[in-house]
Amino acid sequence: MICGELFPSLSLDLLCETFIGLHSSFDPAAESNCEELLKSALQVDPDNTEALQTLASVRMSQQRPDEAKEILEKAWSSWKDLDAGVSNQPRLPGRLFIPLVVDDPQLPPIASRLSITKLFLELSLFTPALMVLQGIMASDDEEVEAWYLEGWCFFLMAEQARDQGGNLDELTWEELAKDSRDCLETCKTVRPFEPSCDFAVLFTAF
Repeated sequence: MICGELFPSLSLDLLCETFIGLHSSFDPAAESNCEELLKSALQVDPDNTEALQTLASVRMSQQRPDEAKEILEKAWSSWKDLDAGVSNQPRLPGRLFIPLVVDDPQLPPIASRLSITKLFLELSLFTPALMVLQGIMASDDEEVEAWYLEGWCFFLMAEQARDQGGNLDELTWEELAKDSRDCLETCKTVRPFEPSCDFAVLFTAF
């Protein structure tokens, strides 16, 4: 049986987090049992994005970042070239055009794409993180978590640039820091009544 058959109401990610969290304190086999569940799922569907992302997270917890990067690349490669946030309506002469923004139906849900972004950021894979976020915001430019993660990404890039002498990807750390602040200002505009303590940390970091 695969995870979905065993626990149809739980996602793979939730299943494994719950399994490890509840049992790891007294069952040393919890992590390996979780891996077996993931392997079973991937035998049925080798390109299952959710299973691959969860397996990458397990590898990160095992301090195996290179393997985690390879798994995330595989998870992303099956959908990274698909269109997000495009209009499927023709423009008719003489009529008001209100585009209906849709995603390619093969794209994972936005929540799943946000999850892979967080994993990319944990591994300092900034370029794929930004590419995924741009696709999300093409679908929904009021997705506050995407704006926040983009700000966080630019913040991490600015820190790295400053540590390396001032530049990263032909941008100065000051430019990256400004991009970070701009994204977080957008967060406050999009969702003004949900302040986060993280905002204050980032705003005062540079």
